[in-house]
Amino acid sequence: MIVSMWLNLAKIDVELLESVRANPDLIGAIFFDDGQAPVGFHHEADVFGDDYRTLDAIAQGRAEAEHESAQWRECYPWLAAATGETGENDVEGYEFDYGPAFVLDPGQVTAIAQGLMGEGWGFGAARRDAADGVYEGFEDLGPFYAAAAREGKAIVGGVS
Repeated sequence: MIVSMWLNLAKIDVELLESVRANPDLIGAIFFDDGQAPVGFHHEADVFGDDYRTLDAIAQGRAEAEHESAQWRECYPWLAAATGETGENDVEGYEFDYGPAFVLDPGQVTAIAQGLMGEGWGFGAARRDAADGVYEGFEDLGPFYAAAAREGKAIVGGVS
């Protein structure tokens, strides 16, 4: 049985970050918008999604090739932080299908964007469709974080 795992990330304003920390149930409204998206959040322009299993396979393969280790979370700490794998920024009170949600403040987002660039993740051939503003696919991970850093945004995410 093949199980689908989807990495979900959203750029959010600092005010919304504080609201999410106070009320983790807002995370559901951000990702699973049923017409009740929080004020200031624009689903079309502020969301990243990618197949987590594919991301994991790419990272593992690269770690094996570059570091002779399948432990990509250790080899690429910035990628681990960008995908919520460190557990350091988990949100108590909200679970996605495969673990807790996580939040990153704007300073962390900027550091991760720079770290992803240093590790060589997702700054090559980004597939961002300028017409609809959708970030989707592994190649867009770095550009998504870079855009959030430029905009002074926080990030909330998890794997569903």
